[in-house]
Amino acid sequence: MTSRASTEPAGTRRNWIALLYFYVAALVGLGFFITGITTSLFAAKELAFPELGLSTSSYESTLRRDPQGVVIATDAEREQARQRELSDRRREGGSDLVDGLILIAVGLPTLVWHLRRARRLGTPGEPPPGRPGGAAPSTAAPAAAPTESAG
Repeated sequence: MTSRASTEPAGTRRNWIALLYFYVAALVGLGFFITGITTSLFAAKELAFPELGLSTSSYESTLRRDPQGVVIATDAEREQARQRELSDRRREGGSDLVDGLILIAVGLPTLVWHLRRARRLGTPGEPPPGRPGGAAPSTAAPAAAPTESAG
């Protein structure tokens, strides 16, 4: 009894492994791209609307308190703490936007390049261009369509 692996040519096995590699790498690129898009959208929300989701407890924690824990800050101190928190949220949003754009810049080319290579390698009956027995890409212009002459 012979195994399937022993009856397949070595080139076919290498082709399958390379194809698997390219699709897995494309999947990783897709993950980076989706993460970058999501991060960028949340960061854009933070930049445009930093007051959404801002709770008083997030900026009142830095204010003065009495021994029982009650905030004893003036309205001006509260407003200053609120503005400081909004400024921090905007700064974090800008930083997150840059992080998201970096993930997109890495993920998109990785996805596209590996997916194209996998599709070229996976085309049945056609060896990749540039290899022995492989045809070079066609540079010939397509044939002109016949035209009708008015007669």
